[in-house]
Amino acid sequence: MSKKVAAAPVLDRRYQQAVDLFERAVKALGRKDLDRARDLFDDLLESHADQQELVERARAYRAMCDRTRRPARPKTFEEYLNYGVVLHNRGDFTQAVRYLQQALEIHPRSESALYCLAAAQARAGDAAAALRALRSAIHANPASRAQARRDDDFAPLRAAAEFRALVAPALP
Repeated sequence: MSKKVAAAPVLDRRYQQAVDLFERAVKALGRKDLDRARDLFDDLLESHADQQELVERARAYRAMCDRTRRPARPKTFEEYLNYGVVLHNRGDFTQAVRYLQQALEIHPRSESALYCLAAAQARAGDAAAALRALRSAIHANPASRAQARRDDDFAPLRAAAEFRALVAPALP
């Protein structure tokens, strides 16, 4: 009597490809290689949309990649000031003003924060607010007067008489 050998189950090739892709993405996530993990999850979501269970899990893990990448919210004066400067340098003047104002809530008389706020406000097109902040910065540190005279951030204000009077050399 011959023994019947059970045939090995035939695995769905597409399902196995999806599982392999999912495993590679999870490993990349474990290594904190978020860009690679995101790319692999995106590939899985696009190319294996028919694999519902894996797609649902991949979406959850994909969301983790995005949450992990978000920068921490500033908490200290220095963090608000530095982030405001970064945003200013990127050209996001409106957001820079927001963060610099938060820095000034912590240290209202900080010359550097006042000066940076004035520069961001000038670039954002708020001349009146820029002049108020610059006046406060110069009051906190008279050297800001000469710096503002040469600073390209204040180019939008150069034609204003109030700006020229504010940055004019102080008489001895």
